Amino acid sequence: MGPRGSSGPIVAGREILSVPRNQPERTKPPGAPSDAPMRVAILGIGGVGRALASELRLDPRVSSLLLMDKVGDRARVLAGMRGRTPIEAKMIEVDKRDTLAQALRGCRVVVNTTLPKYNFTIMGAALDAGANYVDVAATGPLTPGGRWGIYAQLDLNDAFRSAGLQALLSMGLDPGMSNVLAKEMADRLETIDTIRVRSGGFAKFGDYTSFPLYSREAFLEDALLIPTVWLDGKLEERPVMGEEETFEFPPPVGRQQTFLMSHEEVKTLPLHVGKPVRRVDFKYALNPNLVRSIVGLNELGLLDDRRMIRVGGVQIPFRKALVSAFPEPSALVTPLEGTKCLAVEVEGTRAGERKVLRGDIVLSHAEANRRRSTTAVYYLTAVAAAIGVVMVGERGLPGPGVYPPEALDPPHVFKEWENRELTIAHSERDIPA
Repeated sequence: MGPRGSSGPIVAGREILSVPRNQPERTKPPGAPSDAPMRVAILGIGGVGRALASELRLDPRVSSLLLMDKVGDRARVLAGMRGRTPIEAKMIEVDKRDTLAQALRGCRVVVNTTLPKYNFTIMGAALDAGANYVDVAATGPLTPGGRWGIYAQLDLNDAFRSAGLQALLSMGLDPGMSNVLAKEMADRLETIDTIRVRSGGFAKFGDYTSFPLYSREAFLEDALLIPTVWLDGKLEERPVMGEEETFEFPPPVGRQQTFLMSHEEVKTLPLHVGKPVRRVDFKYALNPNLVRSIVGLNELGLLDDRRMIRVGGVQIPFRKALVSAFPEPSALVTPLEGTKCLAVEVEGTRAGERKVLRGDIVLSHAEANRRRSTTAVYYLTAVAAAIGVVMVGERGLPGPGVYPPEALDPPHVFKEWENRELTIAHSERDIPA
């Protein structure tokens, strides 16, 4: 899972579902180059942004990088790296659209790796600057009981299409590669019953064996958002951390307890996969004790931002104290022990027989550290985002507009993935009649 938020700066309607839009024909084949140099701006140089910058600076298709962060030193450290790709650093607040648009002029692609609550401001700034847009996660509902952030972003399709620009949403590991895997497998079936996305793995750091492997605050927001499942043509809400399931991940992860979490795949795949789907759900592997603790603290009202405690003579939110009790993955120097795993299953029929097609992505934290001095979660998310950046920069979507990851060409994505010496394990099994 990648970082995401739960609020946004615009107000949308209260509908929970948008109508699928007709997609224009592909104006150029995947990979068709644009004439302009590919200058890429990365906003937010945390765990994902840092790994993404390291990935893109080695790509000969990228002409230059602009790194932007509210903490200038984080961007300037990377700008000092030597290499073939020039890197410029700027300190900037991403919540000011006019200032941001001015700074982005001349960029072909803008990537948001800050919190998703800034997606709309940055999308607006990209439009103003005449730049294409990519992000790695979406927000929850913009208003209580209102429209989910991913739908509100897709509603900007006409604005991007009119400007001749492309936007690719939620292109990380999951969401992102999970969507592309689901689309590729759905294309190989005649009918689809269920799409299951399962995110698992384990990590050990000192005495810690159960802690978030991405932004701690974003994880807490994720854990407390009301999950939805797609069932028989509509989204349905479920209890927080509901529908516990034991899922078998590939070695060395093995069996883990998974729980429903709110996720973008559930919102977009049923509308864009190209076939009717009866059910789509996303489950995340968590320590049951951590799940119960988060739910219990929330029910007691302790995770409200207004619940303050005194620490060393300073008043701080209890919520902030809680997340500070866990290690911050982006700040880890010592490599983590453990492995990250994403599994996607698509169940349906082909030639009258019931099948389950499956794709698994597995990477150890040690290998991610060897490659990019980061965790497997940050590295895999960054690689997926880098692929999205290149494909958007080379007009690899079906035309101008705003798209979820399943709009990408799966074979092209998989080729880019394999070119980075990463693998996807494909398998299938029959279901007895």
